[in-house]
Amino acid sequence: MSEGIVRSLGSGRFLDWKAMNVEGALGGILICWDKRSLDILDWEEGHFTLSCRFQNVENEAVWVFRRVYGPFSKVERDELWEEFGVIRGLWEDPWCLGGDFNITLF
Repeated sequence: MSEGIVRSLGSGRFLDWKAMNVEGALGGILICWDKRSLDILDWEEGHFTLSCRFQNVENEAVWVFRRVYGPFSKVERDELWEEFGVIRGLWEDPWCLGGDFNITLF
């Protein structure tokens, strides 16, 4: 992911971002935020996830956003759940989860 591509999305100088580039058949992940609202404290890149630990500028609340691009195979999905446990163990803050799990519930 290039800075030029991200900057083309808008928000000018207030935009900050973290990206996990495409790896094999896996899709990439992009997390963008407005630096006027959020400070990034830490981040962690997994095989299937990108996690950012943020602090709200206004009230200093700390929280984690985890973006997922889920695998298609059962074996790799098991690895995804293991990755969740590892990342969850890093930070005790509240977290929000978003993305594409590539899972259908019947």
